[in-house]
Order: sequence, then C-alpha cells, then structure tokens
Amino acid sequence: MNAVTAREPLPKIVRFLRTHDSPGSSCPHCGATGRYIHTFLLETGKTAAAMSGCVKLFPVSRVAIEEARLKKKLEGYVKQYGASAKLNRRDTEALDAIEAFYDGVRDERSVLAIVDGAKKANAARYRR
Repeated sequence: MNAVTAREPLPKIVRFLRTHDSPGSSCPHCGATGRYIHTFLLETGKTAAAMSGCVKLFPVSRVAIEEARLKKKLEGYVKQYGASAKLNRRDTEALDAIEAFYDGVRDERSVLAIVDGAKKANAARYRR
C-alpha cells in the first residue's frame, strides 16, 4: 500500500450549538491557533468542535446552515437595536420550523420549504 492513505470522509454537521470567541486558542480539530471555536452536533450523535477554517472541511446539512444564518441575523439585530430586537414574522416562522425539525415534529423537506418561502418573501419585500 502507498504511504499516502485515503482519509475517511468527515461526518456531516447537523446542528451548530454555539460559537465561542477565544483569541489565541488552539483548534480542537487540528491544533492550529485561531480565535472562533464552533461547537456542533454530528450525524453520528457526537458533539465536536473546530475553528472556522476546519468547519469548512465538514459537510453541513442545509437545515444547520439556515439555522446558523437566522441566529446570526438575530444576533446582529440585537447588537444594533438592543435586547428587544426580533426577527420579522417570516424569519421567526422559519426558525420555529427548524426547531420543530430538531424536536422531531417536522420533516426536513417541509422545513426547507418554509425557509425558502421566508427568503423569497424577504427578498420581495426589500426589492420594493
């Protein structure tokens, strides 16, 4: 066998749990020095952590991507407008549907339909 062996594919990220700002720390995945450590749930059921560069190596479910996008959007609103800031109705419905998916109440297809509908409604609203 060749000295270079094929790597096993990384498991899919199904949910981002939190991001911790930790300047000068080491990546739990590769050991590189960096700042933001993301903790996430894998399809295997295990929790893992990695810095931003290593997170890009993992495949990520679309539901996890959309949840992270909406939570980041809400976080930006809170920073800009204060603790009482909220997402608009369509984005709130999409985030609620994502939570229902993780609770096992909704299926992925219907959740992504709601998310896509919210994105289209928001795009139409801002085009006017």
